[in-house]
Amino acid sequence: MRSHRTFVFATGAAALLAVAACGTSTPSASSGSSGSGGSSASSASSAGSSGPTLSIVSPATGASVAAPFMLKVSSDETLGPTSTGDDHLHVFIDGSSSYKVMTSDQMKITGLSAGKHTILVTLQHADHSPVGPKATVKVDVTKGSGSSSNTGTGSGGSSGGYGY
Repeated sequence: MRSHRTFVFATGAAALLAVAACGTSTPSASSGSSGSGGSSASSASSAGSSGPTLSIVSPATGASVAAPFMLKVSSDETLGPTSTGDDHLHVFIDGSSSYKVMTSDQMKITGLSAGKHTILVTLQHADHSPVGPKATVKVDVTKGSGSSSNTGTGSGGSSGGYGY
């Protein structure tokens, strides 16, 4: 009887070790980085070039823009609506906890007043869990749009306003 219990315990332990060895495919959030003062926004990826990437193509960091303006990104992940299972982006303005969902590589940013603004973009799985990469760009809006609609072209929907 004792050898049967030992066998069951050993089999269960082996199964748990096998499951634990599988791990997860989601890189840690610490693999991303924020933008710097270069001519383009930052690109972030996990260690090496094997992880997902995300960068802001335009506007460039420090650029003067007139609102509304187009935010363009680049990622090696397929972007699309959450209903398709594709990854998408969360767009945060000026450190707000509210975000807009961006499901393509570009979105019209509206509703910003004149002045300096920071835009953070994070890559998310369809279930809104973080993939890891994020990118930041700082812009100077020279003319506010005067609009408070905060809608994004190409966003495929939203999860609330920017929160400002």
